[in-house]
Amino acid sequence: MGASVDARSKGRTVRDDSAFDLIEVPATVVCAGCGDPACSGCVIEQTNQSGVVAIIPWERPGLGFWRRLWQTSTLATLHARTFFSALPEGEVSTALSFALVCEAIAVSGLGLGGALIALLILPALPGLMWDDPALRSTIVRGTAAGMVMLVFAMVSLHAIHGVALDAAARRYGGRRFGRGLRFGLYACGWDLITLPLGLLITALSSGFAAARSAVPLGLTAPAQASEAFLVGMHGLSPETARLAARRAAYFTIAPVLVTLAIGVFVVAAALRG
Repeated sequence: MGASVDARSKGRTVRDDSAFDLIEVPATVVCAGCGDPACSGCVIEQTNQSGVVAIIPWERPGLGFWRRLWQTSTLATLHARTFFSALPEGEVSTALSFALVCEAIAVSGLGLGGALIALLILPALPGLMWDDPALRSTIVRGTAAGMVMLVFAMVSLHAIHGVALDAAARRYGGRRFGRGLRFGLYACGWDLITLPLGLLITALSSGFAAARSAVPLGLTAPAQASEAFLVGMHGLSPETARLAARRAAYFTIAPVLVTLAIGVFVVAAALRG
């Protein structure tokens, strides 16, 4: 018995250990609503087969805003399999607030990068904007409208993908429907970590090696998270989960194109106004 336990401990990866360091795992599990150890859960539920209660850092009271935001984004991106395979039930509004904050910061970083590029290409632009109120108003209006639309477009894209995962899982006999939307909203943490501003913060806080390793996760984390969610939450086999994840990706393409078209139209209207 002791040998098998040691073997399992040695087989655990560093990623899994560090991921669980960021998830609240009480030594004695009690109900967060009533405090009764015998309660099955008024607010949170047991999501792992071991009976351990997983609490997303963003939903954990007592932590600072930035710590909750960064820990949740790190889990969703660097530890996507661990995080999304045991995604607990909870309020959609809480996940939505996380998504909006993540995308607002990520889009702001993109806007800052775009402004720096514009200055390199058109160094006289600030002077032109200062001298021409109409030009200044047009650029400010167009930029603001574009950034707001991009935030909502990115949140919508992730949400649609999460709902599509639930729909695809239903076709293949999945279970625990309704968490796909929360999956999509918490998946917005990928953009916070892997877009320029997040990479800069990662480099300053954890070193350039950590930032370099986070770069490809914008492409690999979605597939890893989708398959882990379908296996852990819907009980699909790994092979079936890959098929369902691919099907969900196809369902997401059309809304993406429609969202992009609407965004272009709104920005163009703002520039004309």
